[in-house]
Amino acid sequence: MLENILSHLTPLLEDSGQNLGSDWFTRLLENIINSIEKTVSIFSNMILQASLRILSMIYVPMAVVGVILYVTKINRYLGRDLIYGALIIAFFAEFILPALL
Repeated sequence: MLENILSHLTPLLEDSGQNLGSDWFTRLLENIINSIEKTVSIFSNMILQASLRILSMIYVPMAVVGVILYVTKINRYLGRDLIYGALIIAFFAEFILPALL
């Protein structure tokens, strides 16, 4: 990120023949804000993709354990809750999060 900021600053600093007034400062701030905006966008996209992968790996074993607990009557309520939770997580992982990407 620092290299990106420096690459934007170098052409601005080399314009020593121009007036270093508010125009220079405005361009400097715009370059810094654009760099920060790109970085935040990339980071948020990475977070969404990572959460999608994690959720996709969690809901299947969760549903399997829930079915086993429910069918064997070891703990029907926990099994039912695990199945419901797996269905909700699967819905978000398969429909909601991909729409955000």
